[in-house]
Amino acid sequence: MTDIPFRTHISLYGSLAVNLVYAALNLVSGVMYSSAWFYILAFYYTVLALMRFLLVHFANRVGIGKNRFKELRRSRLCGFILLTVNLFLSCAVLMIIYRNKGYEYNGMLIYVMAAYTFYITVMAIVNLVKYRRLGSPIMSMAKIINMAAALVSMLSLETAMFSQFGKDMSPEDQRIMIMLTGAGVSVIIVTMSVYSIVKNTKEIKRIMEN
Repeated sequence: MTDIPFRTHISLYGSLAVNLVYAALNLVSGVMYSSAWFYILAFYYTVLALMRFLLVHFANRVGIGKNRFKELRRSRLCGFILLTVNLFLSCAVLMIIYRNKGYEYNGMLIYVMAAYTFYITVMAIVNLVKYRRLGSPIMSMAKIINMAAALVSMLSLETAMFSQFGKDMSPEDQRIMIMLTGAGVSVIIVTMSVYSIVKNTKEIKRIMEN
């Protein structure tokens, strides 16, 4: 439990399994209800699952901390893929704004989901800073992906909160809030992706030159 690369390896398996389940559930829901909203979410979780699969495959084949040059290349590849998440995020925000889509949680479930969402967001921020200091591109990318997932969960929670408690707020104000939140999440994800790509590319070039 004190071996950080081992813990990262195991957590990748768990998050990959969760992503695959979410993708499958949303795909089935999309077919059952003929809903583009569920198809968008299915694609979103599929992209996250793809990135985590690439990291798991690398950890199994090469190992974390064994070959920095290969780690940098795999991390950069995931950075490029992460940019595509922004496309699905934009589609989801447009669906929320113009087609009144989103999540709804009944009763106490919304409080449970709110607590869970805030927890994973705080932990994603803490781990992003913590693991960045370790200098492993693979471990850093794993936490960046966690951060992207947590931010989109925040956006989903916002739609549920409006549905449950937003009766006194006009639909126009709700749309503005969702647009601002969606734009903020999108900017953060793009910034993390571009920063990772640029940083890894510079180090890759430096290693090749030497």
